[in-house]
Amino acid sequence: MNSDLESECAANLMELVGKRVVDVEFRAHDDKCWRIYITTDSGRIVMTFCRDWKCPVVEKRDKVKDLPDSMEG
Repeated sequence: MNSDLESECAANLMELVGKRVVDVEFRAHDDKCWRIYITTDSGRIVMTFCRDWKCPVVEKRDKVKDLPDSMEG
């Protein structure tokens, strides 16, 4: 893995440091990909992994205060 990609992967995981993880959910996306939904006290981080990828794609979703948890993301 090259150092730029390695740094990007590490930076994405560092988003969790200092946050309180309140829930983790795993879902298969298709045969070769899967998603991990990490809910923290300040929002949700969705990490999509595929077998062919060296680093997951990360989406950061801020918590929406007006919506019930069941309607987020």
